[in-house]
Amino acid sequence: MQLKFVSRFPRVFEIEQELYRYLHLTSPMMITSLVLLGVIFVVNIVMCLISGLLYANMAVFAMVVIVLFVLFYRYYSAIQAGKKRLAEDTNNKGEVTVTATLTDEELISESSDREEPVTVPFSHFLKVFVTKHYYMIQTTDKMVYVFKKGAFSVGKEEEFLPYVQQIIENNKRKRG
Repeated sequence: MQLKFVSRFPRVFEIEQELYRYLHLTSPMMITSLVLLGVIFVVNIVMCLISGLLYANMAVFAMVVIVLFVLFYRYYSAIQAGKKRLAEDTNNKGEVTVTATLTDEELISESSDREEPVTVPFSHFLKVFVTKHYYMIQTTDKMVYVFKKGAFSVGKEEEFLPYVQQIIENNKRKRG
């Protein structure tokens, strides 16, 4: 088994923040939903101005406010749960160090607070997304494995994303 990429970094709350920000606020699906919501809102305002029936369109205004409140509440709740989980995971353990390794056939995730490493075969890779400081690989079992930008000790960072994207494309062809 040949090592392709290794990233070693401390586990910090920033990881959860970037993950939840992506999932709840900036993923392509979420951006599309927010744009659609904005278009509906603007069309509703134009219809109010044209028809003069402000009260008839109040339901749309209320819907927009409620949807935005729910979206931001879900994000806030996820952040709070992430803080609590990180505090529980790292309590009395000092700094937890994560080592994420990509070999030529699997991903290996090691953590200083776990006895056994987690191994994930390439066939379980579902998607990869990039945040401000991390590369995040989502698997078919809804887990996310993180590689920190700038923390690669093996492999060239600029080759990492294309390598993982190729694995995911191969998986799509095999599934589809």
